[in-house]
Amino acid sequence: MEETLATPPTFKLNFSDQVHCVEFSPFEWSHHLICIALTHEIVIGTVKFQEEDEAIDEIAYNPLTTIHHDTRPHAIAWSPETSLSVIPKVVKFCVAGADFKIRLYTSNLDNKNNYEILDNHRDYINAVSYEPEGEYLVSVSDDHTCKLWDIKEEHKCVITYYLTSPGMSVCWHNEKPGKLMVAEKNGIIRMYNVKSQQALMSLDSGVAPLTSAEWGIDPMKIISLAAGELLFWDVTRLSQPLESFTLHIDGGKMVKFSPLQDNILASIGQPDNLLKVTNIKSKQVLLCGRMSLIGGLTWHQKLPFICTGNNRELNFWRINFH
Repeated sequence: MEETLATPPTFKLNFSDQVHCVEFSPFEWSHHLICIALTHEIVIGTVKFQEEDEAIDEIAYNPLTTIHHDTRPHAIAWSPETSLSVIPKVVKFCVAGADFKIRLYTSNLDNKNNYEILDNHRDYINAVSYEPEGEYLVSVSDDHTCKLWDIKEEHKCVITYYLTSPGMSVCWHNEKPGKLMVAEKNGIIRMYNVKSQQALMSLDSGVAPLTSAEWGIDPMKIISLAAGELLFWDVTRLSQPLESFTLHIDGGKMVKFSPLQDNILASIGQPDNLLKVTNIKSKQVLLCGRMSLIGGLTWHQKLPFICTGNNRELNFWRINFH
C-alpha cells in the first residue's frame, strides 16, 4: 500500500554536503527564510513559490549567507527577533551541536556574523525553542534535563527542570506567556509555568519510546509520536487521548502539525524513512514520500508545502489538503 502512495517531491534543491536539519521561519514576518544545517555549515536563505509571485518559475531559492559551524548540528530554531524589513537586517537563530553546546547566531547578512555559546548540557540536545518574546531559550537533552536560558542579559542557564528520561521535544504555548511543554522519551508529557517554576499537568502516552511531540494551532491540542503510534490530545480532557492509531509500523521519528490546518500533520518514520501527511480526523494519508537519509522536517508558515532534508537534498512537497 505504501508503495502506491509514494509520491516524488514537487521540487528539489541540491547541496554539496549532507543536510542534518532544516527549518522554515515559523513567523509571519520572516516566513520566506529557511535555515539549512549542513555538517559544518549553516546556510540561511529565502525560498519563494509561484503561489506567492507569478513571476517565479515554480520555486526560487536565494542563499543569503553561509556560516561555519564547528560540529554536527542536532537541532535548530529561529528567533522571533529575526527581520529583513529593518535596517540593518537582523537574523537570529540557534544551533544545538554534537558537542552538547548551543550556539546563538546573530547576522546582518552583510559583514557581521557573531555567535555566543551556551554550555551546560552533558549529553546530546534533542530540541531547542525560543520563547515567543525572544527573551528566553529552552532546550531538552539526553542528560534528563530541560534548561531555560536567559539570552537577553545573563546568557546563562537560569532554570533546570530534572526529567525522568531523556527530553525529546519542547515548545512554548502560543497564547499564554511562560507556559512550556516538555516531552520525555518514556512517554510522559509535562506542562510547566516558567514564572512560578511549577509543573501544571502531565499526560502519559503509555507507549515508549516517545520521539516527538508538539502543540497545535489550538494550544489545547497536542500530538505525540511514540513507537510509531500517533496520540492526539485535548488537554481539557486529561484522561485519554482523543485519537490513537499507528502511523509508522516500525517506529516514528518526528511529527509536526500543519500551521494552516490543525487536523493535518506530517510525520517521518520506519520502514523506509517514510514521510506521511495525515488527516487526523479521517485518518487518511494525503501524501507519502520516501527518503534515503532523514535531515529534518518543516512546514511553510503560509503555504501548503512541507520540506525535508534528504541526504544532500532539500525535498519540497505541495500538499493538497482536500
